[in-house]
Amino acid sequence: MEHLPHKLSITLACLLVTVAAAARDEGDAILLKLDQTLEMQDTYETYFMQRTDALRSLLSERNTPRQEYDINLRMAEEYSAHCLDSAVHYLNRNREIARALDDGYLKAETDFLLARQFGRAGLHSDALDLLSPYSIEHIPPGLEQSFYSVSNYLYGELAAYSSNNAMYWKKRDMYRSLLLQSLEEGTYDWYDQKRVQAEADKNDDLAMEYALKALQVTKPNTKDYARAAYFVASYQKDENENIRYLAMSAIADVMCDTKDYASLNELSDLLFRRGDIDRAFKYAVDHCMSDALIFNGRLRQWQIAQFLPTLEQAYAAKSAQSSKRLRAIVWLALILSAMLLVALYILSRRQRILVRTRKELEASKGSIERRNKALEEVNGKLKESNKVRQTYIALFLQNLSENISTSRQYKNHVLKYIRRGNDKYLVEEIEATPPIEEDIRSFNKMFDETFISLYPDFVEKFNALLAPGEAITPKGNDILTPELRVFALIKLGINDSSKIASLLHFSANTIYNYRAKIKNKARGDRDLFEEAVKSIE
Repeated sequence: MEHLPHKLSITLACLLVTVAAAARDEGDAILLKLDQTLEMQDTYETYFMQRTDALRSLLSERNTPRQEYDINLRMAEEYSAHCLDSAVHYLNRNREIARALDDGYLKAETDFLLARQFGRAGLHSDALDLLSPYSIEHIPPGLEQSFYSVSNYLYGELAAYSSNNAMYWKKRDMYRSLLLQSLEEGTYDWYDQKRVQAEADKNDDLAMEYALKALQVTKPNTKDYARAAYFVASYQKDENENIRYLAMSAIADVMCDTKDYASLNELSDLLFRRGDIDRAFKYAVDHCMSDALIFNGRLRQWQIAQFLPTLEQAYAAKSAQSSKRLRAIVWLALILSAMLLVALYILSRRQRILVRTRKELEASKGSIERRNKALEEVNGKLKESNKVRQTYIALFLQNLSENISTSRQYKNHVLKYIRRGNDKYLVEEIEATPPIEEDIRSFNKMFDETFISLYPDFVEKFNALLAPGEAITPKGNDILTPELRVFALIKLGINDSSKIASLLHFSANTIYNYRAKIKNKARGDRDLFEEAVKSIE
């Protein structure tokens, strides 16, 4: 009997180890599922394009202003978490329709939706300007809940990102109370607002309970499901559970083709701190940053840029360590190969009288020479790939550093105007900002110069692959034409049209047309044209 407590403690320890191992296995499984879902991102992007193309075809038909308004509303909803500029475009068109119809209800409905979109992108002052004409006493009947919802959301955002946040918290609490009164109990929105209220009361256990209930009443792999799973993760104290719910949220975001998200960003940061640098880097660079650029919301890009340099440094350090191990293995392989050659030489002298053996040794020697030649070709390609990678990593880090410095200067500049109360001058300065086309031209020039420094004869060799009379010659001060830039990216190993479109600020259809048009001008087999471009040295 005296040994019983010791046995119980051992049993309990074994049980805890088993539970922890099971949790890790479940976490690894959900991360594997997330990796598989991310590999299918292009498929979900295609589904999204099919839906929007169908709506766009409806817009091309003859519609009444009200019918066009309804279709624009659906388009704005589709683009709300996918592309800020597109969502704003369709909502602005609805504002014009509402003014033309002199319909106060439609105008207010559009203003509320547009204000939420601006708030989501971090354009808080623009959102406040849209809501300023409205008050609790002057809202078109039927839009009270929409007004309470966007006001609650906007003042919550302002409170989170403002130093003078007491007033914003007070307004947020007032609109949240009104919103709760207007919501049906037991719905997703009701549970979500009860969660926020519990969080404000610093009752994390109750907030977790409401977050779980919100998750239970939503359909899997929807936008609401992704948001609910994200908040469930935020209350988890166990790291494995945090990872599991963040991965569930990220999977839903990918399947909905959402480009403005937080789950994958936080999961990347968490995995980085956990030591999974490869996966964290892949999530952040291959998906988070590129998706944030597609959405074009400044707030999300700024958030990602905060930890990306640290992640880049860690990834580079790990890659350097892997390179050292690889070099050691290569040297060992070379030594073993040399020893093998010596052994073959000795054996050939001893077995000279055996013709068959000599022929086999000669064949083996020829095989080794072919392998060595193939190895030399691979080494040449690796050297070229390393040079390209080092050049573009340095260029990327420089550009990112400049963007961070510019963002910090701009933030201090804006805060200075706000503190002085010079909102009018701030708006005038923002409106005077050069259009984005100048940034695109600057990016194109920087890309062209860097690429041509790596491949000085690219244009000449590219034109040699085209049929006579079909050569492409840059005009004016341009180093490369848009078509040449597309195939320059293909030369660098970027084959996906949607990624090329994202980098060059074109539509995926435009990139597809460029590729098809140029391949039709190929001197030889059009199906082998892109492989020929990749082989340009």
